[in-house]
Formats: sequence, C-alpha cells, structure tokens
Amino acid sequence: MKIKGWGMSGIIIVVLVVGGYFYYRSQRTDEVVQTETVRTGDVVETVSVTGEYVPLEYADMSFRETGMIDAVLIAEGDTVKAGQKIASLDREVLWSRLKSARIALAIAVQSEKLARRGWDDLHPEEKASEKLATEQAREAVRLLEAQMRDRVLFAPFDGAVSRLDARVGEIATINQSVVRIIRPGDFVVDARVPESDIAKVSMGMRARVTFDALRSDEVFSAEVVNIKPSSTVLQGVVAYIVTFRLLTVDQRLKEGMTVNVDVETAKRENVLILPFRALTKEAGTTYAEVRQDDGSFVKKEVTVGLEGDEGTVEIKSGLKEGDAVTILSTQKK
Repeated sequence: MKIKGWGMSGIIIVVLVVGGYFYYRSQRTDEVVQTETVRTGDVVETVSVTGEYVPLEYADMSFRETGMIDAVLIAEGDTVKAGQKIASLDREVLWSRLKSARIALAIAVQSEKLARRGWDDLHPEEKASEKLATEQAREAVRLLEAQMRDRVLFAPFDGAVSRLDARVGEIATINQSVVRIIRPGDFVVDARVPESDIAKVSMGMRARVTFDALRSDEVFSAEVVNIKPSSTVLQGVVAYIVTFRLLTVDQRLKEGMTVNVDVETAKRENVLILPFRALTKEAGTTYAEVRQDDGSFVKKEVTVGLEGDEGTVEIKSGLKEGDAVTILSTQKK
C-alpha cells in the first residue's frame, strides 16, 4: 500500500510540473512585437507619369490612305507655308479611275440634256432614271477626287519641319505620323494620364519635372494648363493628354525629350499618420491593434483619410498620437 501511494503521488507531481510549465509559457509576455507609432506629419498623394517635351503648337501629319510614298518635297528643318505640298502617295491608279469617272459623268450629263429636249414626253420613272444616272456619275467623281486629296499632305500653317519620317518608295499606313510641323514659340510637356488617375488632376496643379537627358537632381516646376476632354487608347490602356507649362526655361531642353512628371494631387499637413501596413481591413471596416499599458493589444476601429505615396495614411479617428500599433507582419491571425 505504501508503494502504491507513492506511485499515485508521483503521477500527480508530474502532472503539476508539466501543466505549470505550459501555463508559464502561455503567460510569457517577453515576445518582441514590432510596432509603429502614430505621429503627426504630412501626407502627400502624387500621380507620376512620363511625357514628351513638345512645341505649344504643332501638327503630326499622316495620310488617310495606305499606299506607297512617291514624293517628299521638304526636308527636316525646312520652313513651310500654309497650304504648301509636303508629300504624296502614288495616285496613278486613282488618276486613271478619275479620268474614266469624269468621262462617264460627261456622258451622263449629255444624255440628260438630250432627254430634256423631250422631257415632257417622258414618263416619271424615265425622268428619275436620267437624273439618277447623272447624280451617280457626279458622286463617283467626287469620291475619287476626295481619295486623291487624301493621298497628299499640305502644311496646315506657316511653320517648320521638326520631324520627318517619310522616304520615297516606303509604304505609309493610315494614321501613321510621317511629319511634324511646328509653329515657333513656347514649348510644353504633354503627358498621358491613365483614366484611373485623371479625376485627381485639375487645372493649375503644380508638378515636379525631370528630364532623362539631364541630371536627376535638376528639378523643374510646372503647372497643368490643359486637360483634353477626349481619351486616347494605346495598347488597350485608356488615357487623357494633360499639358504642363514649365515655369522656367532652359536652353538645353530640346523637342522630343522624355519627361518625368510628378503631380501633387492632394496633401494633408500636420495630421496623424501611420504606415498603411499597420492596419487591417475586415468586411469594409479598418482596424488597428493598439498596445495597452499592461503590454496586451486591443483591436480598435479606425477611420482613415488620404493615402500617401510613401506607404503612409492619414488617421482621422480611432487613434491618438503616441499609440503603438502592431504592423501587419507580426499580427496574429
């Protein structure tokens, strides 16, 4: 009986020791948890795009028809006058068709004139047929003349040829820009802003501008002076052309240079801020786990405002300055 009693006591002791060990481990609070502190600062939202340094007034010209270039009458750097012929596509086949159409029109007109000598003796349908034949012949001539015009480029205004990408014998396609005519004067920056960001950009906004051709620390100031209302689509991406005017001019800048533009679209100064990674979102509600005085963490609902570019977010309510909040990577799931 004595040995048996000692066996039972030993079992009880082991259970107490093991249970106490696991209880002790569960109560340990010395585990290091990474936190971020709520502080006062500024939050800035920026839209970053690339653009091109272009003249304020210019025209990129292209043919409305596809065909082989048979004449280029200007060179890069030449000055041109409004209406001056610049280049043309081969029109030999069209010219032959146009001559035939004009002959057909002359025949139709003559036929109608002869018919009008006995006009009163004709039936209504015969009169209509004569008129229709003449009108169809006239429309065929108008169509071919328009096609002939579409195969010739004329300068839209007095200016200079700043870019030429047309050579005799090459095939030009519809809407392929082959020449740029510029009007001497100011230069601006044209940039494509994606539709996801265009609502953030408005007239008069300031921007920071750098050029690939210059040092990255050479920053120019610019402002938005125009936002085109119609969109453009390039490789399936919908965007809007926004024009920026530089506030200072540098003689080193050349037409066609690549420009990097950062538009400051929103800013909050002296507000509570916190890294966005310290917040979680559940069912549309944002939360933060805030450390208490005893070392424990309490989940609090938070209202956020502007999201900044550097991973910070404005805290509008739910937290106060100095609160320590666990970051996402150390929060327990």
